Amino acid sequence: MSNIYAGTGKFYMGTHALWPDAESGSIVAKVEQEAIDVASGFYGRMASVQGGAMVSIDTTPYADWSLLPVLFPAYLGVSIALTPTAQTGLVAIGTQPHGAADVPGKIWTPDGRLYSFPRVGIIQHPGIHLGVDKSFFGPVKLAAIIATGKKMGDAGAFYTLTATGATDPGGSFTLTVPQGAWTGVWGTVAGFGGGTGDSPIEAEDEWVISCEAKYTPRPVQKLIRCYTLDSVKFMAKCRPFGPTQAQLDSAIGLNNGRLLGSQIANSTTAHDLVLSGPASHVITLTSADVVGAGFEFGGTKLGNGEIGFVNTMQFTGGVPQPLLTFSA
Repeated sequence: MSNIYAGTGKFYMGTHALWPDAESGSIVAKVEQEAIDVASGFYGRMASVQGGAMVSIDTTPYADWSLLPVLFPAYLGVSIALTPTAQTGLVAIGTQPHGAADVPGKIWTPDGRLYSFPRVGIIQHPGIHLGVDKSFFGPVKLAAIIATGKKMGDAGAFYTLTATGATDPGGSFTLTVPQGAWTGVWGTVAGFGGGTGDSPIEAEDEWVISCEAKYTPRPVQKLIRCYTLDSVKFMAKCRPFGPTQAQLDSAIGLNNGRLLGSQIANSTTAHDLVLSGPASHVITLTSADVVGAGFEFGGTKLGNGEIGFVNTMQFTGGVPQPLLTFSA
């Protein structure tokens, strides 16, 4: 009789459990195997040979504040004030997300299956969604590449499968609910929460903090051996309720002195964006400036367009300072 493989699972990276978000939330581990064609001018394609291979793992983690150090390592320039896993952000271009030592990953299912990956690393970090009805984390993508010291064809080089009877690797689930009303204050700029008589900025639907981390795969003989970090950018976006349209127009600067080629978030216009939410959680995007906006008429949305807060990397003694900070 054929087996039906179905049902939920949970993912472990090292000793940290990433529980899939949402009802029927999924974890997708996809084998990416390259077949290279062999051809001749007389017969065209005749056969294929094995090229590179890896496994990509995609999931959306459940809203667990304690996962922040796993999803946003210090090498992205992210500081986190958690105990005992506090970290100080220091951008480290050229860092390998798979690390000097292999970090294992595991997917376990309640029916006793276990999929073990000897070497995993995040290559696409999640966005963060701050709103009453929004899932806190966006999708995350990991690469499971060949284990150190292994060659293609070796047992367990990419993964091993236990089909039945595998015990739960552990990890205690904690119910946390970071969803809720989040508000923002951008420096002391009038209309943006910090001016005289201001109320904090509210988002019409949600605040979204995006992480644009660029990684480059490093293949040897078509087989990816590691990834390296090339660049990092954070941006916070919302459709704001608070500033007037005149204040928005002034902040984006197109009619207020911002010249073609001038630096956005310079020493005059940059201010920290401080976002405050449930359970006294605070997220700070440092040295940010406003771009975007625009105006809408009719429809069902506010008449203010969406604005983005982009930041500038600050240096002290030649050392880059954190780009993004999370409270405890």
